[in-house]
Amino acid sequence: MKVLIITQQTIPHSGGLSTHIETLSNSLQANGHEVKLIQGGSFQPKKLTKGLRLIATLGDRDKFVEKNFNDLLNNLSNNIQKEINEFQPDIIHSHDVYASYAALQSNNIEIDKLIQTIHGPALYEAQMGGVDKKPRFKNIIIKCENETFKKINNFIAVDTGQANILINDYNVNKHKISIIYNGVDVDEVKKFTANPIVNFKITQPYFLVPRRLVEKTGVRYAIEALAKLKNKNVFLVIAGHGPQLDALQNLANNLKISSRVKFLGAIKRESLMYLYSRAIAVIVPSIPASGVIEATSLSVTEAMAAGTVPIASDIGGLAELIDNDLTGILVPPANSSELAIAMDEISINENKRNNLIKNASKKVVEDYSSRVWLNKIINRYSNMLVK
Repeated sequence: MKVLIITQQTIPHSGGLSTHIETLSNSLQANGHEVKLIQGGSFQPKKLTKGLRLIATLGDRDKFVEKNFNDLLNNLSNNIQKEINEFQPDIIHSHDVYASYAALQSNNIEIDKLIQTIHGPALYEAQMGGVDKKPRFKNIIIKCENETFKKINNFIAVDTGQANILINDYNVNKHKISIIYNGVDVDEVKKFTANPIVNFKITQPYFLVPRRLVEKTGVRYAIEALAKLKNKNVFLVIAGHGPQLDALQNLANNLKISSRVKFLGAIKRESLMYLYSRAIAVIVPSIPASGVIEATSLSVTEAMAAGTVPIASDIGGLAELIDNDLTGILVPPANSSELAIAMDEISINENKRNNLIKNASKKVVEDYSSRVWLNKIINRYSNMLVK
């Protein structure tokens, strides 16, 4: 089978979407399928072009973003059209609404060969980032979503919540949607934990928060929970970057626990897996923000694969991945007191921790491994080809 994977994102980058696409591409090729990747990072305007365009738009950032993004979409569309002619894919697998829209603009697209994985709602994500202040760019997003969700016949949602958004917000027929939870390459995770590539050392017992520093990831609640722990000898390690860095550092200072909070910034995935495996637990304290609710986070399945306990908010895809008190711990979102209780229990109750790790390790292999995940995706592809 020939599969053309398309996205407007830059691959690789730091984040779950990149890992998802890389795992899919590698797994398909390892199973004898031909794969090509088109990624939008190849079509970013040059610095000189951006400078001239900013002058031409008289410094209007909204017009500037609009022109740049329309160029990216046009370039994506042209390249997709070229690959359809030359590569002749059996399946075109999109991973965002922008790439899907670009594919639909190609004059040689066969719509029944196109499938999109829904990782999260584009408009909601953009609103969280302040897109309401850029109405021209917002209109592009709305146009891409409306046309894509109206025309495409095949979708994969990474959890029930994403499927419900398609059904309830965009009137997509539920029979067009398959729910397939994100997969994780368990063997790769174990390889990284056994042969770590790290340039730092953390000797204190710690909880790990592998999160972007934005509102929806709820990192502040992990910091507040640390201040409430009975066990004052544990640390909090935060791996990720984002616009809330200064505010989170100030929070740790104000709570007088800055010496116990380590901000590592964005780190390579192989180093992150090492941190997972040595952590008391991995904390995913996400909260609803601007209509965005955490989908099936790779941080949870990677924690399971690395041999530690996931502690996560009881929302969205997180609640679908974790069996509470069996394969991990679920706590109410935006509740640092309940999170602190769970952290204390895991750091003190070694028997419970070991049982959770044992159950989670079994669960991730049986239900979330890349092998199981790929089989479900291949079955979805096959159903498309026989129509």
